[in-house]
Amino acid sequence: MRWTKLVVLTAAGATSLSLAACGSGSPSANSSGSGSGSNTAAAAQTKAAVAATNPNLKGPAPAAPGAKKGGTLYIDDGSNPPTMDPAGIYYIDSNAYATQYLYRTLTQYKIVNGKPVLVPDLAEGVGQPSADGLTWTFKIKPGLKYSDGSPVKIQDFVYGMERTFDTKGVGANGTNYQMQFLKGGSTYKGPYAQPNVKFPGVTTQGTDTLVFHLTKKMPSFNYFASFPEFSPVPKAKDTKAGYQKNPVTTGPYMVSSYTIGQKMVLTRNPNWDPKTDPVRNAYPNKIQINFSIVDLPSQQRILANSGIGTNTINIDAIDASLASKVTGAQKSQFAIGSSSCEYFDELDSRKIPLNIRKAIGYAWPYNEMRKAAGLSQLNYQPATTFAAPSLQGFKKYPALPYATGQGNGDPAKAKAILTAAKKVGFQLSYYFQSDKPTKVASNNALKAALTAAGFKVKDIPVSTAEIEKKISDPTAPVNMGQGTPGWCYDWPTGDSVYPVLFNGAGISSGLSVGQFKNAAVNKQMDAIGQLSPAAAAPKWAALDKELMTTYLPSLPDYYSMNTATFGTNVQNVQMDPLISMPTLSQVWVK
Repeated sequence: MRWTKLVVLTAAGATSLSLAACGSGSPSANSSGSGSGSNTAAAAQTKAAVAATNPNLKGPAPAAPGAKKGGTLYIDDGSNPPTMDPAGIYYIDSNAYATQYLYRTLTQYKIVNGKPVLVPDLAEGVGQPSADGLTWTFKIKPGLKYSDGSPVKIQDFVYGMERTFDTKGVGANGTNYQMQFLKGGSTYKGPYAQPNVKFPGVTTQGTDTLVFHLTKKMPSFNYFASFPEFSPVPKAKDTKAGYQKNPVTTGPYMVSSYTIGQKMVLTRNPNWDPKTDPVRNAYPNKIQINFSIVDLPSQQRILANSGIGTNTINIDAIDASLASKVTGAQKSQFAIGSSSCEYFDELDSRKIPLNIRKAIGYAWPYNEMRKAAGLSQLNYQPATTFAAPSLQGFKKYPALPYATGQGNGDPAKAKAILTAAKKVGFQLSYYFQSDKPTKVASNNALKAALTAAGFKVKDIPVSTAEIEKKISDPTAPVNMGQGTPGWCYDWPTGDSVYPVLFNGAGISSGLSVGQFKNAAVNKQMDAIGQLSPAAAAPKWAALDKELMTTYLPSLPDYYSMNTATFGTNVQNVQMDPLISMPTLSQVWVK
C-alpha cells in the first residue's frame, strides 16, 4: 500500500514511501492512549500479527469502555492524499479515513490482541471461492442504505468496481490487482470510456449476490475485497471528478465539506445501521481532518494541551525533539505499535555482484546515518527481513552479519572482502537530496563509511523536487538507491509483499527491491501464491530467509513505527498494525 507520510529516510535520501504500495511498540501492538502507551521500541515487533478470519462476526460492535458520544475530534495529518474517491484510494491515510469512517466494503478487519482478523462488512461472510479458485462469491446484507437514505443495490457494487478502471481519472491513484486478476481487466477502460461495454469481471445473481470472475487463482482475494475499490457507488449519483467532495457513504460518517489539500469535515451518517457493522463505532459528532500540516508545531500544541490541541490527534511520526516528553511525563498522550511498513537500502543486484553487496552490508553505518538524519528511536526498529513483523506467518531469525539493520558497520571486514575479490575501489553511485541538511548529514555518514571500507563513492546531489523521479528510473547511471525506498503491505499475507517486490515486473516502473528478477524465485513465488493464506504463510517466511541468505538483493533497513500523539480529551487510542494508524472508529473525545 502506498505510504504518503514524509518520514526521514536512509540510504540515498529519498523522501517517502509514496513510490510504494498500504512499523517496536508497546508490550502490545494495540497500545492504548489512556495512559498505557509504552515507549519501549522493541517488544511488539518480535511477535507476528497473524491474520485469521471470523466469517460469523455480527454487529453491532461492542462499545469501548467508558466511551461517550459527542464532541469534535481533530486529526492532524502531514500528508495530502491524492484522492478520497473510493475508486482511486491506495494510500495508507486515505484508506484509513475511507474504511474507518466513510466507505464500507465487502470485508474488513477487526484488531484482536494486536492482530488483524478478516471479518464481514457489507457482505454476510468473508466470501466463498469456487473449487478451482477462479470465482469468488459474496452475498450482501439486506436493508443497507446510503447516507442520503437511498437503498444500496447490488448493481452499485458492479459500477463501483467498474469506475476503478478509469485509470486516468477517478481511479488514477488506485490499485491494479483488479486489472491483473479479474476477467477482462487487462483491456477494460471503465464506464466512462466504454459505456456500452459490459465488464465480465464481476456479475450478479439475483438482488443480493456478487460473483467475481478471475483469470487466475487468488486465494487472498477476500483480503483484497477490504479495499475501498469494493465499495458500492450508485451510477445516478456519480459526478466523476467531483464525487469525492460529495459522495454518498455507507460508513458511520458522511462528508460535510472537503477542501482538497487542506481539510475534510465529517458528520454523522444518519442512515448507518450499527447492527449491520461488527467493527465500527461512531463516537464524535464531528471529525475534522487537517491535511498538509507541519508535524512539530502540531505535536507541540497537542502536548501543551492548548486550545483545540486537547481534542486533536496527530497520526505522524513523533518529532525527535519531543521524545523525552512522550516517554516521560506525558507518556499517556502517546501511543506506539507495529505497522505494515518497512524501508530498504536499495542495491542494484544487476550491477553489483553478491559478494560486493555483502561487503556493502558489512560497511553500512546504520546508527550514524539515523543519528545524522535525526530519526527518533520511537519511529523505527532495525529490520532483518524483507517483510514487516505484522505480516501473517512472520518469522524472526538471527540477523545475518552483513544485514544487521543496526550498528556502525565493520569497514575492515568489508575491505577484506573487496581485497580478496580484487575489487578495492569498486564504485558505488547514487542520488541524494542536497537541499535538506539532514539528508546531507546522513549522506556524509554513509559516504565516509563506504570510503573507509575501500569503495569509491559517486554521490550525485539532486533536489527534493526531483528525487522521486530519479530513484524510480531503472535506467539511471547509478547502482544504488533505485527502486521503491519502502513498502507497506496491502493485506497481511505474503502475496502482497514478495511477488510485488521481487518478481521483476515492477523494475520498469521503479517498483522493485534491488532490481531483482530470478526465474527460480519467480517459480517458487507462483507456487506459494496458489496456496491458502494459512498454508502459504510459513513458505513466505522461508522465502524471506532464502532471499536474505542466498541473494541479498538489497539491505533491509528498518521497520517503521506506528505512533500517535494526542490531547488529553482524546481517548481510547489503539494502534492498528494493518493500517499503520490508530483504529479511528474506536476513538472518542471527552
